[in-house]
Amino acid sequence: MKSLTLVLTLLILCTPASAHHGNSAYDEQARVSIKGVVTEFVWTNPHSQIYLDVKDKNGNIVHWGVETNSPAILTRAGWTSRSVKPGEEVTIILCPAKNGAPIAYAGSGDPGTKVIFSNGKELDFLDKTTK
Repeated sequence: MKSLTLVLTLLILCTPASAHHGNSAYDEQARVSIKGVVTEFVWTNPHSQIYLDVKDKNGNIVHWGVETNSPAILTRAGWTSRSVKPGEEVTIILCPAKNGAPIAYAGSGDPGTKVIFSNGKELDFLDKTTK
């Protein structure tokens, strides 16, 4: 009985750790295109991040953060940890923050989001391992 109580207690305590947040902060119905220079690409769990400097309509630099998928999901889409490099100019089609902040989401859950390099090469977030 004591071990059953221990197991049940552990299950209850561990349940919140397995929870995952949604994308409620982002407007998943909208697609916005931003163009800027990559400052950092963070290849990490649970979500990789692309940081870039984007000029606004007045020519001011705005620091953007774009959340994307985990390295495992990106790998299945053909990405590597070196797919996006600091100093590269890219255009990202993304789902912007609902509150207008310079943060966004681009990933496999949102068709149409992608990264376009200055040479025309494109990286999307679609799983290439399934047919």
